[in-house]
Amino acid sequence: MQRDLENLEKRWGLALQSASFGVWDLDVPAHLVRYSPQWKQMLGYGSDDAPDPTSTWRSRVYSDDLSPMLQALSQHLRGETPHYEHEFRLRAADGSWRWVLSRGRVVERAPCGEALRAVGTLTDMTDRQQAESLRIERDRAEAGSQAKTEFLSRMSHELRTPLNAVLGFAQLLANPGSRLPPEEQRRYAHHIELAGWQLLRLVDDALDLASLEAGRLNLTLEPLALEAALRSALFEVSTTAALGGVQLRAATVPMAARVRADAMRLQQVLTHLLHNAIRHNHPGGEVSVTVQAQPASALQEGHWTISVRDTGPGMAPEQLAHLFEPFNRHGRSPGAMPDSVGLGLALMRSLLQTMGGSMAVQSSLGQGSCFQVTLPAA
Repeated sequence: MQRDLENLEKRWGLALQSASFGVWDLDVPAHLVRYSPQWKQMLGYGSDDAPDPTSTWRSRVYSDDLSPMLQALSQHLRGETPHYEHEFRLRAADGSWRWVLSRGRVVERAPCGEALRAVGTLTDMTDRQQAESLRIERDRAEAGSQAKTEFLSRMSHELRTPLNAVLGFAQLLANPGSRLPPEEQRRYAHHIELAGWQLLRLVDDALDLASLEAGRLNLTLEPLALEAALRSALFEVSTTAALGGVQLRAATVPMAARVRADAMRLQQVLTHLLHNAIRHNHPGGEVSVTVQAQPASALQEGHWTISVRDTGPGMAPEQLAHLFEPFNRHGRSPGAMPDSVGLGLALMRSLLQTMGGSMAVQSSLGQGSCFQVTLPAA
């Protein structure tokens, strides 16, 4: 076996003279593997000729990479794949981790088809992996810079719209020659107030998003009763629903419905979703709220799902694909109330993710939309 290994190394020639390429020879029934001097030099181990138990080899593989690597090797040994090839991390003698590419093939089988011997190569891929990681980080940084530039551009556009309203109506009110009747003055002042609230919401949402991305938003997670949180949110939007001619329906919330969340942020999420459902509805429409338990399993903890369903125009698949992008209004109905700045859904989903929850949406044109909020059970 040692002589065969030496002949194999000579065959590889110049490739083996580099410290990034070596040969391994696996005795499958005996669970022993022999390495070439280049293999051991690459990882800094002693260059003795004695074979190692496969258990020693397995102990050097990074824990997360061991199972998929063994699966790929076993599939080839059983004859399910024409050759073995897998990339994983291997511990060097100095304790560092090296990315390696292992390739091999069974060269001897028993009459029954059982693999007896496999031979292969090991290539050091650490430099390539590091270069790839640097490229990914660079692309991520460039994408982040582009996203920030686009965000600032859209933010300036969104700020300009309500600011123009404030300045325009304020100038009309301040014009001494206009002699506006009291009713007209009140209407202009009302427009100024609406634009001011829109500006405040835009700034608050933008600051919250920035704090979330920087990890500076402080949340206090505690057990909260869903019945009280929903009752408060429904009360807050009741006037808006009445003015829009939209009926609110809420199913009975189980007394055991308790989630782990931040009280203020949960209220913010629920109120926002209800406002959206009313805003994208029509007179005579309906918004319904239901709460459902999802029991714990072996794969995940228990949680509660709050569903907010409306009877609005719904959204097409291409609208849903961009729904959670900042300043996106693809899902906005033509007759929607003009108090949305396009940051809400992106912020609400980020808040839920920070609290360990999630947000999903189902919608079809002409059939309304259903937003589902899921939070861990307390």
